[in-house]
Amino acid sequence: METNLANQFLAKRTNGIRSSVIREILKITVQDSEFLSFAGGLPNPNLLDQNLLLKATEETIRSYSRVAFQYGDSAGYESLRKRIQLEFLDVQVHSHSIFITHGSQQGLDLLGKLFLDENTNLLLEEPVYLGALQAFSPYRPNMIPLPMELDGPNLLELEKILSEEKIHCFYTNPSYQNPSTITWSLEKRKLVASLLDQYEVIIFEDEAYKYLDFKGVVYPSLSSFRERLDLTFVLGSFSKIISPGFRLGWVVVPELYQKIFTNAKQGNDLNTNQFSQVVMDLLLSSLDWKEHLSKIQSYYAKQKEHLVELLKFHLPEVRFEEPKGGMFLWTEYPNVTEKDMMEGIMDKKVVMVPGNEFRLVGKDSAFFRMNYSFLPSLEMEEGVKRIVSVYRDIIT
Repeated sequence: METNLANQFLAKRTNGIRSSVIREILKITVQDSEFLSFAGGLPNPNLLDQNLLLKATEETIRSYSRVAFQYGDSAGYESLRKRIQLEFLDVQVHSHSIFITHGSQQGLDLLGKLFLDENTNLLLEEPVYLGALQAFSPYRPNMIPLPMELDGPNLLELEKILSEEKIHCFYTNPSYQNPSTITWSLEKRKLVASLLDQYEVIIFEDEAYKYLDFKGVVYPSLSSFRERLDLTFVLGSFSKIISPGFRLGWVVVPELYQKIFTNAKQGNDLNTNQFSQVVMDLLLSSLDWKEHLSKIQSYYAKQKEHLVELLKFHLPEVRFEEPKGGMFLWTEYPNVTEKDMMEGIMDKKVVMVPGNEFRLVGKDSAFFRMNYSFLPSLEMEEGVKRIVSVYRDIIT
C-alpha cells in the first residue's frame, strides 16, 4: 500500500534506479563484525601514512581555514586541479578542464544527466561496473552490451555495433576493469580510439584503477590516442589510491561542455567538499608518491597471490583469469547458481558480489566478484574455507 502511494508521486525515471547490492552487503558486514567480506572494493586503510594525513589535516585547520571552511569554486580547489593536471593525466588539458567531484560516482551521474535520455544509445562493456549502471539507469538510455575478450573489446562486434547503431556514448573502464579485471592491450586502445573518432562517439573513460598495476606499469589512457578530444571525458578517483573516505574524484571536461557541466554540478552540490580538497592537496604535496604507489601495488599483488593459492588448493573447480592489477578476481563457480551460493555463504557469514549485478541481462552461470585488498591473510583463508563448504554442500 505504501509503495503504491509513493509511486503516485514519483517521477517515471525512478523506475530505472537500481539498488547497489554492494552497499547493502557492506551495511550488513558493518552491522555484524563476524562477517568476512570479499564484496566491496575496499582499499586497505593501513597503506596510507597516518602521520602525513594528520599533518595535512592540522595544517589545513591552522593555515587554510579561510579557504577550507567556506564554499568554493564549483569546479574545485584550483591547487588540487593543477596537481591532477600535472601528476595524474596523460591527456594534454588545461587545469580549468578538470572538475573535482564527490568521487568519480558523482561524475558518472552528471555525465548521465547531460548526455543520456530515452533516445540515447549507450554502449557498455559486458560485464560492467555496477555503479555506472546505477548512475546511468535513471536516464533510461538504450544500453547496448559490448562483448569483451581477455585483451579488450571484441573488435568485430564493436565495428558491427558502431556501423549498425548510432552510438551516442561509450562508457569504459579499460585498466583492471571492475568486475572482469580485463586490461585492454595497447593495440586495442589505439584501434578503438580510431573507431570512436570515425563514428563520432562520446567516451566516458573511467580510470579508477589506473595506478594499481602489480608491476607498476601505467597504461596510457584510451583517450590519449583520440583526435576528437571534444568528445572525450576522463574520470579519475582518489578512492583506490588514497582513501574513499575523502569522496574525491575528477572529470576532465572538454571546453565545449564546461559551462553546462558547471551549471549541472551547481544544481547538484554547489561545490565539492572544500575541506577534503585542501587536505588532499596538502597530503599529496608531502607524500612520496612513487613509494606510496609501490607499497600499494606490492601489497595487493601479495594479497592476490594468496587468494589465488587458496582457491587453487581448496576449490580447483573455480575458474578465473589472474589479473595484472586492481582489487578483484572475477570467478566462475561451475554447477551451481548464484542464488544458491549467496544464500549458503550468507548463512556462513561470508559475502561476495554475484556476477549478474554487473550485467544488463542475467546469465545462468554463477560468477562472483571477489575482493582481495581488504581481508588479512588468516581471515581470507577462513572466508575461502566457508565458501568451499557451501559449494561442496550444493554440488553433493
